[in-house]
Amino acid sequence: MKHIRYIACLDQMYQSQGFPPYNWSEYDCSPWTPLEKSLSEACIALISSAGIFRDDQTPFDPWAVNDLSFREIPVDTPFERLRLNHNYFDHRDAVKDLNCVFPIHRLKELERSGVIGRLASKAMTLGMGRLYKRTALMQETVPKIVQILKEEGADAVLLLAA
Repeated sequence: MKHIRYIACLDQMYQSQGFPPYNWSEYDCSPWTPLEKSLSEACIALISSAGIFRDDQTPFDPWAVNDLSFREIPVDTPFERLRLNHNYFDHRDAVKDLNCVFPIHRLKELERSGVIGRLASKAMTLGMGRLYKRTALMQETVPKIVQILKEEGADAVLLLAA
């Protein structure tokens, strides 16, 4: 298979539309924290960037730039009450089955079968896209999410990028 130079292609596409070159983040290392218990004992939380929100929450603005907000969604929320507002991925399949981008039903199955210890009672969702304030994301949004995950007793997080 031929290597796809995704970042170069993306830069070229946006620069052809008059945007300046994007200042991509580069990391020389990644903080690794080994899971100190088996999955069957662990509390797993879900974070999805699919723009999912509950019908009684403020929708994500699919055209927003630098939206640092997130939504807390109780995992027992019926899927009929969930909505999706996101313009930066093809969500035709997700509309048919939200488990594509918000796999609560699959995680509950794993919990019932004992593969995971338990599912955190709250999932986090973001309406990512056109987010250029990386520092604000890391200093404002991430600490709030981390605090909620700690309160939930989460040992690990399943991150779903939409």
